[in-house]
Amino acid sequence: MKSGIKLTLLAALSLTVLTLASCGTTYMENTAPEESGLNLMKITDENANTVGGASIQGYALTRNALGLSLTEKCSWPSGRYLDISPDGQEVAYLSKVDKQWNVMIRKAAAQGAATQRSFRAVGDFSWGANGQLYFSDQGSGSYSQISSTDAHAGTLMRQLTNNNTDINPILSKEQDKIYFTRVDQNGPFVWSYSLKDGALTACCKGFNPWPVEGSEFLCVRNSTNGMSEIWMVDYELGKETLIVSDKNRGYTNPRLSPDGKWILMQGNGKSSISKKSNLDIFAVKLDGTELIQLTYHPADDCCPVWSPDGKYIYFISSRANKNNAFNIWRMRFSL
Repeated sequence: MKSGIKLTLLAALSLTVLTLASCGTTYMENTAPEESGLNLMKITDENANTVGGASIQGYALTRNALGLSLTEKCSWPSGRYLDISPDGQEVAYLSKVDKQWNVMIRKAAAQGAATQRSFRAVGDFSWGANGQLYFSDQGSGSYSQISSTDAHAGTLMRQLTNNNTDINPILSKEQDKIYFTRVDQNGPFVWSYSLKDGALTACCKGFNPWPVEGSEFLCVRNSTNGMSEIWMVDYELGKETLIVSDKNRGYTNPRLSPDGKWILMQGNGKSSISKKSNLDIFAVKLDGTELIQLTYHPADDCCPVWSPDGKYIYFISSRANKNNAFNIWRMRFSL
């Protein structure tokens, strides 16, 4: 395993773990036959960049925040390890520096040098529209706290939460709060942190929050049948709507398109080439209709993000290299 996440097997569920270190069949083609029209472009070079993600703190607690497909007997981590700047000119990703994962930033258009922007053990992160990087800071031992730093200026870090297992931070659309996942003995819950007064609010059960409008957000819940589902929650009105549920696949990392019409997500698939389970990228309309599979490569494709204009999708993939190392790729979205 060259780079990425290594997770303990879920013995109780007898699951195979799909991780950010591909264990699948090496397939040296850039694309699979079903991927015609995606106009794939490789952004990073595995010989110059380490792209991946950190392990989630406190596995005994966070196992319920894994993506699950009990039908296919697999699970996978749900962290965000890739994002794009609000203007679409730069990408940020996790890379291993001095034996720990940190956020690196570089130009999005072509291969080039990267600048380190965090100096902690980062679990996962997001790039806010206000120019701040919000990340789960795993540098304090047994806890994972939410912290922030400027995406470009200085090294000042602001700690927002403490003494808990907090992951998946994301800035609200109104830029007044941070949604995040807090995991304890009761499982994963979505919380909010007010940037105005520091107030903490427990919103609902789930993980991987993604803001929609006002008090609405998307999140993931693992059903009693062992499948990860995408939900829409309005925590002020108490309204909860199931968007995507599948008897064979689980889905995580929901991300709303800039025009508010589509949800990107990653889920488990089975390659027509390797005949084995792997992670692929999917899209679905906000109302749960028109579910489509975008990638079909036998390598793992994960962590999809929209370009600000909605024309492209950036993602992390171990495709097309003999060491199964992960790189950042870009594909066209034209639906």
